[in-house]
Amino acid sequence: MAENKPASRRFRVLMLPWLAHGHVVPYLELAKELHHRNFVVHFSSTPAVLASLQSAPNSSAFLSQIHTVPIHLPAAADLPPSRHTTKDLPRHQIFALCKAFRMSAPALSLILDEIEPDLLVYDLFQPWAAEAAASRGIPAVCFCITGAASIAFTHHLLLRGSTAGFPFPAVFMTPNELRALRENTGSIDPEDRVAILKSLELSNDAVLTNTSREIEGKYIDHLSAVLGKSAVPTGSLVRVPGKNGGEEKAEDHEILRFLDGKQRQSTVYISFGSEYYLSETEIHEVAKGLELSGANFVWVVRFPAGKEAKIEDSVPEGFLDRVKGRGVILEKWAPQIQILGHQSVGGFVMQCGWNSFLESIHFDVPLIAIPMHSEQFITARMAAELGIATEVMRDDDGRLHGEDIAKAVKRVLEEKEGEEMRGKVKELNAAMAIKGKQGIDDTAALLSRLCLTSGGGKA
Repeated sequence: MAENKPASRRFRVLMLPWLAHGHVVPYLELAKELHHRNFVVHFSSTPAVLASLQSAPNSSAFLSQIHTVPIHLPAAADLPPSRHTTKDLPRHQIFALCKAFRMSAPALSLILDEIEPDLLVYDLFQPWAAEAAASRGIPAVCFCITGAASIAFTHHLLLRGSTAGFPFPAVFMTPNELRALRENTGSIDPEDRVAILKSLELSNDAVLTNTSREIEGKYIDHLSAVLGKSAVPTGSLVRVPGKNGGEEKAEDHEILRFLDGKQRQSTVYISFGSEYYLSETEIHEVAKGLELSGANFVWVVRFPAGKEAKIEDSVPEGFLDRVKGRGVILEKWAPQIQILGHQSVGGFVMQCGWNSFLESIHFDVPLIAIPMHSEQFITARMAAELGIATEVMRDDDGRLHGEDIAKAVKRVLEEKEGEEMRGKVKELNAAMAIKGKQGIDDTAALLSRLCLTSGGGKA
């Protein structure tokens, strides 16, 4: 296979993702692909992030095959080293973490001088990393972990200050969604606000996107046109553990035994990602929707770190008794890959985080989209445009209603529209499978060419 063919040169690549699980995972998947193509991979992140990866069975084995490089951020009283990760970090401290990461530029400079990589692969929020590489004659490429549609939409919004004139009306944000976005980002440091534009501008020759032409062909072409450089799809970088190398003892997990007892495509899986916490009102409305739908379900509920909360106190009174036998609620964690791959799962109620979106396609599961913030609205509407999702719309005040959630669940599990979605997601997945590793092969070829421009590589 192409990925196992030894290269005549071994290029040294330094990878620097943003400090969120949803960013680190696709960076690790890209690192695996480059490692298999004979690149020497140096993976840099904070000790907090690296420790989390080392303790996870999905990543610990691979980390021993590459070079991990800790980068130390300036410590502050309210942001000690243990909190140099977005995991369990209160949302109001995200901007402080972003600033602290930017202030680690001198530490990155020392790493660059020590490793002398042939190439830097950096994230969308870190133009300062590209600047540090450029000052040393090291080419740098921005790897965006989201899709081309959301990047193009964000670029348009940041550049023009408005969504007017964006050429794809199927993907949009409502006035309420845009208002909330501006309110949430109003306190961002001006330097961080323009970071995305600078990162795209500084990326050498191309921008990498974690997507495929089968999903986003027209958006990839548009992004290339507006950036004046190629938007190169890596192909769908989905973490799919092997039978014995997945999440710890997932095959013995009681939730999979629960699913074994359910009919084919009769169950919905509900998860809103690892870093979003539903409000009490949202939890009540999701519970109401699941009860009204009559569907089997597996629901992952997460509470912010430090919050004393019990599931039985967070759902409507009597809910757990009324859904006993057809529904299970898990706290914090679930073996998502194994759940989505189970034959009884027929729909995924999700916030449309990009990694989960790609995983859903990989397992032929249609989406019930409830986007929560930022690019998730674009992903949800792009998925609906593809015909693989139905979105639960909010009212004019931004509130969810359980009745609408129930209708969406029934639509996907019981109605003809759901069968059509299931057929389309299977067609999409099959088309992507035909292309195989073409996206990552093209990516590796691009990175090799850039490494050669720096005179890098060793025999």
